[in-house]
Amino acid sequence: MAYPVLTGTILIEANGAALNNAGQDEGIRADNAVVVKQIRIGRLRYPYVSGQAWRRWWREVLYTDFDWVPSEVTRETKSAYTKGDPIIYEEDDLFGYMAARKKATFRRISPLKNSLLISVLPNVIERDFGHFSRNLPPEADIIPFETEHYTTYLQGTFTLSLSDVGLFEVGEKFDLSEEMLKTYKDELEQVDERTYKLPLNKRIKRVQDVLKALARLRGGANLARNLSDVTPVVVLVGFLDGGNAPLQRLFEPDQNNERVLLNLLRLRSVVEDYMDRMLVNNGGKALYFGYRPSILTNEDEVVKAFEEDSLFKNCIEVAGTPQQALEKAAEQVISVFENCKL
Repeated sequence: MAYPVLTGTILIEANGAALNNAGQDEGIRADNAVVVKQIRIGRLRYPYVSGQAWRRWWREVLYTDFDWVPSEVTRETKSAYTKGDPIIYEEDDLFGYMAARKKATFRRISPLKNSLLISVLPNVIERDFGHFSRNLPPEADIIPFETEHYTTYLQGTFTLSLSDVGLFEVGEKFDLSEEMLKTYKDELEQVDERTYKLPLNKRIKRVQDVLKALARLRGGANLARNLSDVTPVVVLVGFLDGGNAPLQRLFEPDQNNERVLLNLLRLRSVVEDYMDRMLVNNGGKALYFGYRPSILTNEDEVVKAFEEDSLFKNCIEVAGTPQQALEKAAEQVISVFENCKL
């Protein structure tokens, strides 16, 4: 296999949320107004969550639920960087780093890449006017403020290069220093003159942790008064031979611009192009679909197509809930590593 990747698309239901803010803006009714991040296409406005924020949520779940230890951060005058130790710290391995030390710079390109989380529905941003008046003396003026929030569905994609997980190059501007290699040489397997890798079981576990953590995703701004669940309500995830992320923009508004549907025509086109590059292992499928009932407008059509259409049923398994789909994919990680001889 040339470049086996784990890739997927997710849909998040944001309910009265303001998950990622852009800071202060000139308000219509208040001097201190905070707006959400948004993308404009013509007159249409789409709220979004930055890729950095999504990655932060993902990391936090890996710390708390999967016992990943946060990599130590060094703060300098104009920069900050983690320990840059992908042997001990799983996040340095999977999320990458740029450790610009005084004597040398070491960097690791992140095997895990993700998009923004962008609203499927346009023009859903609403202004909310409020004021602080609690326990102020009678003669004091209230303090007005303005915020924004939205109720929508956010979609995003990710890829994880399986061959790069736990694989490190030695040398300046690469992953490891010679000094670090000497420290950990007994824990690594040599691939060639300057490339080393972690044992197979550690690489597999790190990938499985990342997948399972996605099912427990949590985080976002303003949760104290804009509580919203950010665990995926729909996922399509699986394995391809190739570095692309083809499962993009599969979700779109329905005719009323109120709910979301999965674009089967677009997905069919993707599956037809990538059929010969899908990694099917040990009787499993290449892609796993999980969903919450009543989310997709065309839910019945989608499930029927995946279970009965010859093109889809050969490569897609309807696994149940989003968590069950991610767990099914996590089970397949072992055979993908073995069959691809990673």
